[in-house]
Amino acid sequence: MTHVRSLVLPLVAVVLVVLASLVPGDEEPPRRPTAAPITQTTYACPTGSAITVAAGQVAAGTSATATVLPDGSTEDGLADSSTWRTQRVAGEGVIVQQKGRSSGAVGYFSGRAAGAGGGGLAVGQCPGVADDSWLLGLGSGEKHLSTLVLTNLADTPAIADLTLWGKQGRIEAVDAQGVVVEPRSVLRVPVADLAAGESELAVQVHRRRGSLSVVADDAATGSFTGTEPISATASPRREQVVSGIVEGTGGRTLLILNPGSATARVGVDVIGPKSTFTPSGLDKVRVPAGAVKVVTVPKSAGPDEQALRLTSDRPVSATVRMSPGSKDYAYAKSAPALTGPAVVPIDLGTQLDEPELVLSAPGRAASVEVVTYAADMARLSSTRVAVAAGTTRTVTVKGRAAYAVLRPKGRVTGAVTYTRGRGLSSLVLGTAPLEALAPQVRPLG
Repeated sequence: MTHVRSLVLPLVAVVLVVLASLVPGDEEPPRRPTAAPITQTTYACPTGSAITVAAGQVAAGTSATATVLPDGSTEDGLADSSTWRTQRVAGEGVIVQQKGRSSGAVGYFSGRAAGAGGGGLAVGQCPGVADDSWLLGLGSGEKHLSTLVLTNLADTPAIADLTLWGKQGRIEAVDAQGVVVEPRSVLRVPVADLAAGESELAVQVHRRRGSLSVVADDAATGSFTGTEPISATASPRREQVVSGIVEGTGGRTLLILNPGSATARVGVDVIGPKSTFTPSGLDKVRVPAGAVKVVTVPKSAGPDEQALRLTSDRPVSATVRMSPGSKDYAYAKSAPALTGPAVVPIDLGTQLDEPELVLSAPGRAASVEVVTYAADMARLSSTRVAVAAGTTRTVTVKGRAAYAVLRPKGRVTGAVTYTRGRGLSSLVLGTAPLEALAPQVRPLG
């Protein structure tokens, strides 16, 4: 027995030494993901007789194609990747695919709605493929109607699951699971077909399979009137900044979705033109589990340009509806701070006033270089805009440029506001698709 034990102990020691040699040592810490340049970008734009599509980029690409849906014809007016171009497209939608290393291709659409459908000005960004899209501010009531626009960018079917929440909680929507979008096609889904009679709705579109882009048309003729595209706001999170709330807008309504199973307690700060402060009435907002909370922004928040910073004990999503009068409205959304260049469309093929940037520095002082370009991508002007710590400011982009490129220094969030007469539309600023995070891999042994 003693002899057996004497053999076992050395064997155990050998096994431990071998196992230790297989475990990574302290000299090789986990590697961080690295940024890889994007070489191809694809996005989808809704089209129509009153809609103009604009396409551009941060740097010239090597090639671009534009495919009109559903017939698959090409649109040469959007195919030059070395210029800023605008085009009216006859069809249900158009898919733009651009190649080029870190060209940062982006697309937008704009137009004016007929008075019978709410009227007003509409400017939106053409979305690419997203795994989950969170849309707030939709409606399915008699005087507030929204339509989801789902575009399949690939040659195979796409499948999505739709989840809806209202003011009273989650809604068991009709035929909302396993929604099929045929290859290279556009599916328009009236929200009223899923759940009728809801004045305020939030929708999550989860891409289960395929290449799917999502945007929504929103129109109202009731307590607020107008039209506006609704793009995705930030996914549920505990901290976020809703940027781009313009000066003088009335009817400011904060919409908060709590998709979780317990009440969320949310504190709201205003990032104004002089400082960040907590207005009375927004310090403690309780959002019921699985529901949309509608909060009228109080006068104590002030009438100036601003952003709202939300801090919650549970993940929530947020959007602000704003309307300067009785003729039109727009949405300010939550988005991450800019991490690189952002494109501001100026020539949208629709007659508009000079656009205004609404820029916020939620933390430390920051700045943005605003460079304007002609349609042939020739540089026209450059200016540096400083944003003091914890403040919001507006800047008018002057001149007859086709577009501008913003290059941030420090943490900056914001939006660009478009007006014409009584029309209003807002476009959240997002980083152009120049690069993506690539996973770190290494061989075993």
